[in-house]
Amino acid sequence: MTARPKLDKIIKTIPLYVYYKPEGVSMDKLGEVNLTIEELEALNLKDRQMLNQVDCAGRMGISRSTFQRLLKSARGKMISAIIEGKAIKFEGGNYISGEHITTRTCLKGTYHFKIRREDLAENDQEYKLSKIRCPACGRRLVEFK
Repeated sequence: MTARPKLDKIIKTIPLYVYYKPEGVSMDKLGEVNLTIEELEALNLKDRQMLNQVDCAGRMGISRSTFQRLLKSARGKMISAIIEGKAIKFEGGNYISGEHITTRTCLKGTYHFKIRREDLAENDQEYKLSKIRCPACGRRLVEFK
């Protein structure tokens, strides 16, 4: 039995820098916390843009419960880094850049996405993205142009 493939999340926030660290402490003296790009996007949508979880999840192309897990993980890592004085490294995750995606709305008001095949980084991304369905209308959330 194999594990379920991880679905790519839609990301529009890419950090300017790879690291964020306490001032005046060299990197060799610091521990490190890894925050994935989709965790950063979850923090940005919920805590910076002040959107509700349903809207956040819709913008990322994931379920609300998946969004909640991402947000909980990101907040835990952030508070750990702040309290314990660790550097935060922004890298990794399962995501596709939002600049390659166009959105449209179905009759029930849910966002749907279209992606160009040539913008996919990996061959199996198309398979993983094509399995996502709209909870409101049942249509595939991701269609390919």
